[in-house]
Amino acid sequence: MNLTKIAVSGALTLALVASSGVGAVTAGASTNPSGATTTCLPADHDGNWPGAASGRPDRDPGVRIWHDATGWHVRVTHHTLHDRVFSGVIRTTGEFIDVHAVRLEKNDYLVVGADRHSLAFRFNNYGGTDGFDFYTKCAPYLGFLFASDGHVVPTACISIGADAHHPFTDPFRITRMA
Repeated sequence: MNLTKIAVSGALTLALVASSGVGAVTAGASTNPSGATTTCLPADHDGNWPGAASGRPDRDPGVRIWHDATGWHVRVTHHTLHDRVFSGVIRTTGEFIDVHAVRLEKNDYLVVGADRHSLAFRFNNYGGTDGFDFYTKCAPYLGFLFASDGHVVPTACISIGADAHHPFTDPFRITRMA
């Protein structure tokens, strides 16, 4: 990876971190040991996520995100003969748990931060599907930022849920239902 791509990746990560502050706090909010505000149901389970995020989108080039009974899922792919590098960061004040890679090659990586509040990835994609699955614990929101070949992914190439909704911006946030 050259220095330009490292700088772009660092700038994108900084943009996501800066944009991921918590908005309104809902009933049942508490402060965890690190001082961050979280919202949890009994036994540290998350509440409902928006219905628009439910169900797997069709296989489109770009980034696909969905939630179902088995947790959250992120997949990337493209329709060209040349490889493409997808990268991104997902942040929350809750925790990422049970993170599992799906179909990664030897120079791909997926890393959960030491505080379990962030998840970063970089995949060399050759036209197949790369991705990961995860659950959240006490997560009031998920803040997403995606890049492809060092550029922010256009929102038209990000599909969320079975109806393939597109976010208004990248980075963007999905907030849990109260």
